[in-house]
Amino acid sequence: MALFFVIVMSTKLDSIDIILLSNLQKKGRITNVELAENVGISAPPCFRRLKLMESRGIITGYHAEIDPRALGYEFRAVCIVSLFSQFLDEVENFVRIIKNSKNVRSCFSTLGNEEFVLTIVAKDLKEYESMLKSRIQSNKAVSGVKTYMTVNKHKDEYGIPIEE
Repeated sequence: MALFFVIVMSTKLDSIDIILLSNLQKKGRITNVELAENVGISAPPCFRRLKLMESRGIITGYHAEIDPRALGYEFRAVCIVSLFSQFLDEVENFVRIIKNSKNVRSCFSTLGNEEFVLTIVAKDLKEYESMLKSRIQSNKAVSGVKTYMTVNKHKDEYGIPIEE
């Protein structure tokens, strides 16, 4: 019992960790020295804190935000997918196919009438339809797909709200 308590206590974030995360989320390419200066600590403990948060799974990765249109991805849609059944092997098969589909950029399981919400990008409508038919609608577990083509992006923030 005492060991569990120590593990829970050791994963708690302090105010410095929160400020580090906030800075990283705003500017992922910030140098360790600049990050340490922003937080008010020296570079070595800053680096140790980052590595510790990475090892604990608090920081799960780093990425660059890329304009999809710069690479020819003009089409974006949100798809609501319903399945015929909830048998574990069929659901796992569907998820495996979705994870291996480069055009599917996010996939969330949901509660309610529909089982999944997907965000999909494609170079054009033809590529989207091809991917939809070959990867999603052809799956025997899929009972229906509702597609909502996006028109304008009003907000698309990465990350989570962090209160400093």
